[in-house]
Amino acid sequence: MKYKILVLISALIILVTALSEFTVLAAPYQGYTYTYWGTTRSSPIAYMPDRIIDGKNLGIDNFNAPSDLFVAKDGKVYVLDAGNGRIVIFDEQWKVIRQIIGFQKEGKQDQFANPQGIFVTDKGQIYVADTENKRIVELTNEGTFVREIGAPQSEVIRTGFEYLPIKLAVDKAGRIYVVGKGVFDGIIEFDLDGHFTGFMGTNRVKFDAWDYFWKSMSTKSQKSKLVQFVPQEFNNLDLDEEGFLYTTTTELNSSDPIKKLNSTGIDVLRREGYFAPRGDLFSEQGSALTDITVRDHGVYSVLDSKRGRVFTYNEDGILMYIFGQLGQQEGTFVNPVAIANIGNNLLVLDSGMNRINVFAPTRFGTLTNDANAQYSTGKHDEAATMWKQLLSLDSNNETAYVGIGKALLRQGDYKQAMEYLELGYDREYYSKAFGKYRKNLLRGYFGTFMTSIVILFGAYLVWIAVRRRLKKRVEANVSSNG
Repeated sequence: MKYKILVLISALIILVTALSEFTVLAAPYQGYTYTYWGTTRSSPIAYMPDRIIDGKNLGIDNFNAPSDLFVAKDGKVYVLDAGNGRIVIFDEQWKVIRQIIGFQKEGKQDQFANPQGIFVTDKGQIYVADTENKRIVELTNEGTFVREIGAPQSEVIRTGFEYLPIKLAVDKAGRIYVVGKGVFDGIIEFDLDGHFTGFMGTNRVKFDAWDYFWKSMSTKSQKSKLVQFVPQEFNNLDLDEEGFLYTTTTELNSSDPIKKLNSTGIDVLRREGYFAPRGDLFSEQGSALTDITVRDHGVYSVLDSKRGRVFTYNEDGILMYIFGQLGQQEGTFVNPVAIANIGNNLLVLDSGMNRINVFAPTRFGTLTNDANAQYSTGKHDEAATMWKQLLSLDSNNETAYVGIGKALLRQGDYKQAMEYLELGYDREYYSKAFGKYRKNLLRGYFGTFMTSIVILFGAYLVWIAVRRRLKKRVEANVSSNG
């Protein structure tokens, strides 16, 4: 009897443990992705909620409308807590290192006014977009004031220009790139000394011929009420290791809301997927991309504040996975405003819930990331092995089929490569595989084909010779009988 009771208790413990693990692993929404045909299909979720970081569980005052976060090279996490006018710095274990609440400037106490952007250099220098004070503030990592950079001064600045910096980035040469609220001239660029050097990466004007026609026919009063043909403004940016600027654009339904700008401001983002990177494809108003973070191997994730989702693309602009949703439970957001990555994890700052959501990759997410990393570094066979494992989790994964097909193409197995590339709907590489397969096929049968031609031609010559000889015999017999 006692033995049965012990067995029953053990079984209950195992059941409760399994249920608790299931609860932790359960996602608050269904995973999905987009197909070649432009439809949605279910997909395993690549990232799951791991933990929540807020002021309460850290033993400090609660965040108040936090506006930005940044992960430095040394793993420290910087949160710009706009409502409290402070910067909170964490180590990799989420222990508070320090809080920077104001600073001494010229012997007087100074404060931030609704700061919206933060960036930390490799040397630990902190740059803050102090929005309502209309300046950029540079501090040491301990919070000591270094300098401030005010509004740009130049003859090229248009009349009525208002300087409200909201986001910024600093490259390895010390150049400072600033996104200004309502600035459609482009990204504001300052040199190492804080001098304005110009605007870069101005978005093209969205031109509508029909609107232009009506505007040309309108009176001055009517023209003032019509939509102006002005460039779209940037709303956020991030720098990769090579110094390229990745940007997002405010306007909904923009054709190119994500850009990768080189040093001259030219967009060099690859768009080789079924659809150009733009977030949501089907909602009437599209995505409102609010932030972007660049990861290793050219992978980048963009945050859609309108739908509460994270879209991740590889260096070719191919969609890797989607996760996230609006809501109030763990793993969802009310007002997501910033995204960053720390190691393999992704952080999403929710200004509405005053917390940081930490997401860890699932097995599906890890395999997808690792396969892409192997392929990006030229290890195609290793990548193909991971893609095959991925298909055991998601048998409809078109990216995996394409990855395997490309690996087989490099190995010279053109026929099987064609099969996988067809399943992945990759027309370009299917054509390459078909061309090489046809070439090899012709080369393999060329000897046999030519031998057959020679034999047939020889047989034809013999037949002609025999025919002529028979014809002469017949003619000779006719002459002798005549």
